[in-house]
Amino acid sequence: MDIRPLAELRAAADLSLAFNPYGLGGRMRPEEAAEFQQRQNADCDLTAGAAAGTRDSFERLRTVFAYGVLCYDVYTIVSDQALLIYEQALRDRFMEWCGGTITFRVPQAPDVSYSVTSYDDVKRCANRMMRQRAKLAVGTHDIEFNGILHGLRLWARTAGLLRGRRSRAAEEALAKLRNHVAHPSSHHVDTPVGAARTVRDLAELINQLWGRATPDGRLYPAPLHREIAVLSWNSAGRTRMEPADALTAADSMEDQEDDEYQHVVVRAIPFIPGSRWNDEHWAEFDTRYETTQFPTEYLWGPGTRTEARTWLEHERPEGDSVDFTDRVFLVQEHERVLPPMQPAVAAGLPDNERVGIWHTVRADLPEDAFVHVRGSRDRSTGHARRPGDCPACSAEVLGSGSHDEALRAAAAALGTDPSHAATFRPAPFLHLLARPAVSRLPHASEVGACAIED
Repeated sequence: MDIRPLAELRAAADLSLAFNPYGLGGRMRPEEAAEFQQRQNADCDLTAGAAAGTRDSFERLRTVFAYGVLCYDVYTIVSDQALLIYEQALRDRFMEWCGGTITFRVPQAPDVSYSVTSYDDVKRCANRMMRQRAKLAVGTHDIEFNGILHGLRLWARTAGLLRGRRSRAAEEALAKLRNHVAHPSSHHVDTPVGAARTVRDLAELINQLWGRATPDGRLYPAPLHREIAVLSWNSAGRTRMEPADALTAADSMEDQEDDEYQHVVVRAIPFIPGSRWNDEHWAEFDTRYETTQFPTEYLWGPGTRTEARTWLEHERPEGDSVDFTDRVFLVQEHERVLPPMQPAVAAGLPDNERVGIWHTVRADLPEDAFVHVRGSRDRSTGHARRPGDCPACSAEVLGSGSHDEALRAAAAALGTDPSHAATFRPAPFLHLLARPAVSRLPHASEVGACAIED
């Protein structure tokens, strides 16, 4: 090993200077690079409830990340260490969850409980009970628990500490990367971009384990804000979305120009240029099928612009926040796979429209539920057909069968009495647009000051 002088150790790494806010290309000054890289994780603060050990490890990681400007290999070290803290966070949260006692259910024998003071105690008990084919009691559920990362991930999901169907795939990827780091078989190098994203993902996971979602998060986003909006369409199939305020501020000339349009009032995610949460399927809103990406709630309509304004001024509806993860959908398969429905809508169908096979699916987005059911028709695709997580996509199968069976599965998943599926309140049916809901969904093509049109 060559002994390098202090001045050389203090010099910025050439490769680190090549990463700038606009990507690769051009070089930053060392002072600028140091500030830029530190800002990549400056807002990744942990919730106050996170365990002290997990917090200390994470803060040490953020401190070391800044030194990547001086030594490019630091980014690889940080990324690898973040993956190991992934398991540490799960262990720390498990110890808080169990409160010093873990219980295993043994086949044809009384439950067995152990007092544990450290996670090493948990691993010893888990190894002992696995030989007896015992399962860890997590509330009303029993799970296989081996005490290592796989068992911890399964526990966190079963305990409801981690949420979202799409984030499950990210957790699996993080677990594979962690195993590669813990048992390396080849050399690898990470970039500042990759290391920063791994640290951010770790912060999201830690915060979610301790009950705090991340605003604008990639894995565990906080509930999205919905505003009151007006959807308008005419016989030519032209559609428009505008804030409700734009309608109440309109003048009579605009009313005359919009005579050919019909309007409905909804509660929806606002369209913000550049936002990852823009719903590119807003123009396909339909009260029977879930054809928008994020939950859009029907409030009034259809009617004229004047009628919509009158209703808004009288009712004065307000926006809200909605969590779009882990939603429950019913998908009807009758000659073809139809778009997903909310359980409330499926419960209100007349008897002659309850035909075919019905699938109850938990997914973050309607398209995920639709793709799963369509893919499950071909066994070679690997989509799950029995209840459980699908290994081929981001969906969870809750049940399949008749309309009543699917509705009972939805009721059980949503926490209502499965024997009283009629407790779902049927929603009104309203097909807004001339184009069929099963057609390819369009993209918003124009963004204006008051409205967007398709």
